[in-house]
Amino acid sequence: IECLRRLLKYFFIFAFFLSFWFSSSGQEQKVVRDLGLWTEIKLEKDILNDFKFAFSQHLRLHKNMTGFDDYISEAALEYKINSNFDIGAAGRYTRNNHFDDLAENDYRYDLYFSYDANIREKLKIFARAKYQKEFYGSGVFNEFLHYFETTYRYRLKLEFEKDEKHAFYASGEIFRLSKKSREPFWDKYRIWLGDEIAAGFGDIDLSWGIERELNAMNPYTYFILKINYTIEL
Repeated sequence: IECLRRLLKYFFIFAFFLSFWFSSSGQEQKVVRDLGLWTEIKLEKDILNDFKFAFSQHLRLHKNMTGFDDYISEAALEYKINSNFDIGAAGRYTRNNHFDDLAENDYRYDLYFSYDANIREKLKIFARAKYQKEFYGSGVFNEFLHYFETTYRYRLKLEFEKDEKHAFYASGEIFRLSKKSREPFWDKYRIWLGDEIAAGFGDIDLSWGIERELNAMNPYTYFILKINYTIEL
């Protein structure tokens, strides 16, 4: 617990200085730099043979962690094919507040295939390919507002198990976006450095991420502090 408190303290001190640096910089017409906070509480339960069900609630802040960004509810079902391969599907609802404070209701479903294996005694590799389709502004329920985007996501993660309580990791993910207005293109990438902590009362994922836009005239850079708490029932 004391180690976790120190980690949280350093995270928020770092976030404070980042926020001060961002707010002291000049404003541009397009937002090209921001600091966000992503939080998640997840409940997981093994059901039947080799199936796992999960339900999670997310709250995300943007505008240097001063404004409400997203409120997300998600349900997922995963099937373990064998000790290395999994497939899964998920659906989520998002109450999305844009940077101009315009709010909308979005709906998304995901299909994914993942692989993980130990490459050394304490070193693990994880890879995932995900297909997702997201409907914006409730377009899934209205044929006249049928606006959606399709994204293909590819993630690679390396994890080092330091001891029974800490597993440090680094991961990278790239997003290929397809929408009506243009040909498919590489949209952005996201990098995480973190620590997965076995806290006794659940598992905590404490991490720092950077998201960078691709194929844009003035690409944005988004810095993210993430705190996830998972409980296995």
